[in-house]
Amino acid sequence: ITASFRRFGPLVVDWPHKAESKSYFPPKGYAFLLFQEESSVQALIDACIEEDGKLYLCVSSPTIKDKPVQIRPWNLSDSDFVMDGSQPLDPRKTIFVGGVPRPLRAVELAMIMDRLYGGVCYAGIDTDPELKYPKGAGRVAFSNQQSYIAAISARFVQLQHGDIDKR
Repeated sequence: ITASFRRFGPLVVDWPHKAESKSYFPPKGYAFLLFQEESSVQALIDACIEEDGKLYLCVSSPTIKDKPVQIRPWNLSDSDFVMDGSQPLDPRKTIFVGGVPRPLRAVELAMIMDRLYGGVCYAGIDTDPELKYPKGAGRVAFSNQQSYIAAISARFVQLQHGDIDKR
């Protein structure tokens, strides 16, 4: 993996539960590429082919030549979204949302929850503290008790992002 992406700049390849895996390859079919420079990410994006709004790069391995792999860039600014800056964030009206599709941005989470329950003032996507990629969870703060109660009473929410559908 490193050899295929090194041409864009210095990087680290990581994947969830890497320490517990004896495999050299990512067990779930995806990996996180952590570039030192933003310009490296831009160079990678520029080298991609866009199809149906998705980015792909053809990568070769010892067994497969020019396999298209999907590239999903994560902008650090996509981790937080303030919907209503006039409202103070109240931890007593903030919920945890698990099972968030990794590509889902905070603004999208805010819009989904606001459409369902109203009163969203903030949404955040939890990221790895060191490496900054999305962990698959988030938080949503509401401006009023009624919206907060409606959200926690529902217990589950359907979150869709492209071909990913989580409950």
